[in-house]
Amino acid sequence: MLMAEKGARTQLEPVARQMFIDGQSLTAIEAALDVSRQTLAAWKGSTKKPDEEFDEWDKARARKASFGLRMEALLERELTFAEEREPGAIDGGSLDNLSKLGALVVKFKTIEGLGAGYDKAKVFLEDVQWIIAWLRENDPEGLKVLAADFDAMTMQFKTEQMNGSNA
Repeated sequence: MLMAEKGARTQLEPVARQMFIDGQSLTAIEAALDVSRQTLAAWKGSTKKPDEEFDEWDKARARKASFGLRMEALLERELTFAEEREPGAIDGGSLDNLSKLGALVVKFKTIEGLGAGYDKAKVFLEDVQWIIAWLRENDPEGLKVLAADFDAMTMQFKTEQMNGSNA
């Protein structure tokens, strides 16, 4: 495996942290970012305060996981309150707020159901593998051109992913 260039921490650490918070393992992050698992563990561990049990990455992951549950509990409390009122006693604004809160809960449940989400690096790799196989069979000269520009293409992909570009 190719490893990230030395000095890339300032670019890669925030990306790795967000991937971890979103539910990916250090092993998956290692594969996606080309950063060793030991380096990722060191970055993660450096955020732990001596008197605390968990590091900042773990705490952020727990906050994200609990947010959906808290939203669901809030919706349940508000629905119970609304149901205990007299028919017609709930104003339109309250109903609108309940509707919006319900939509947020559904959104969080949907995101949780998707797991860590869409793995762009995996899809990119699968697409490149398919293109290489096709070129090998149908256009050997095209395969040579791809091979000549492959490093530049993959670096551009990684740069765009780190910068949040979806070009």
